[in-house]
Amino acid sequence: MSIQSYRVLHLLDHSWPVLDGYAQRSRSIVAAQAQLGFRPTVLTSPMQRQDDPSDRDTSLDGIPYLRTPDHHGLAGLAIEKRWLVLRELAVVRLLRRRVLALLGNERYDILHAHSPALCGFAAAQAARACGVPFVYEIRSFWEDGAVDQNRDTQNSVRYRLGRGLETHVVRRADAVVGIAQSILEDLKERGIPSEKLFHVPNGVDVGRFVPGPRDVVLARELGVDRTPVLGFLGTLFPWEGVSWLVRAAVELKRRGQQFKLLIVGDGADAPELKKAIWDLDAAEYVNYLGRVPHDQVERYYSVMDVLVYPRRSMRLTELVTPLKPLEAMALGKAVLGSSVGGLKELIEPEVTGLLFAPEDFNEFCGQASRLLQTESLRRSLGERARQKMSAEKDWKQLAGRYEAVYQAAIRNARSRS
Repeated sequence: MSIQSYRVLHLLDHSWPVLDGYAQRSRSIVAAQAQLGFRPTVLTSPMQRQDDPSDRDTSLDGIPYLRTPDHHGLAGLAIEKRWLVLRELAVVRLLRRRVLALLGNERYDILHAHSPALCGFAAAQAARACGVPFVYEIRSFWEDGAVDQNRDTQNSVRYRLGRGLETHVVRRADAVVGIAQSILEDLKERGIPSEKLFHVPNGVDVGRFVPGPRDVVLARELGVDRTPVLGFLGTLFPWEGVSWLVRAAVELKRRGQQFKLLIVGDGADAPELKKAIWDLDAAEYVNYLGRVPHDQVERYYSVMDVLVYPRRSMRLTELVTPLKPLEAMALGKAVLGSSVGGLKELIEPEVTGLLFAPEDFNEFCGQASRLLQTESLRRSLGERARQKMSAEKDWKQLAGRYEAVYQAAIRNARSRS
């Protein structure tokens, strides 16, 4: 079967216009697949409505984006009110019913579900009922996210059920994709055969994120036209460590380093971030800008000299690779990250960026000072990072890996039948 003939139904928890890394990776994958000749369709779960109340069927980049209605009866109420267990059961039931209807009306070669496991569980049931090969893709283990946000513990019944459901879905899948090698190693430890595991890492659109000149107008507006700038741009999850970064910036300033820190984004850690700036009296050199329009992101990148990713060390950050550092590297920016597993998979120390021990003030200040004081170091790291992104991380190259994934899924489905 040629690559042009694959009709793929992608099942997602949520998608564009929701603005987060999950939706961005999804959009990049399906758009790159379409450019390569695949014929993708996207279906989102009932959870789309939680962040996108207008969740109507639409088209994006020429690709159909279909929705799963949730606003009728007890199921809709359980999802809206976030009733534990009932909500999860409702999501699976509504999504499975929607998938079965689509598979009954149109022919698809592959059913490709993306984590969380609720999407995978609904897809596994529908795929078996209709005889369609099933691919499951894991971005992260969502039960770990709950632990790392202090909403759960690894000893809880809920955590064990979530982990068990994930393993069950992986076993039912005809092929499994992980975005990081560490995720695949974790699955091997659960007894999943390596021959059905595939690696499709995070990527970047190197055609969009291209090195360019500093936006002098924005730099003047932000008061950074005469000062080297550290920057963070992304979602403010607690594990990203941005509140810690404010404290680290205070120490860096105390050591006599001249700089400004710009923080762009929003999320659960925003209140703690603003409190840290206020409590530490750091507003003179730490500027929290909040969320900015998506089409303005490159302007803000342009005024940042060093992008910082101070992730805390925990199971989620050790296993999962972030998306935003790839954008910065494609733009030819110097990047500075904590040496957690997900960042070590992206950054080669002293070649494409610098690393420091997680939550270590002394190492952070030393590495940040090197970058702020030495423009030639920033330039050489940024140039090599851009070269690596162009050679290895462009989405059009990475999307081509799905041909092997889908071929394996079709073979395994036939063998199982």
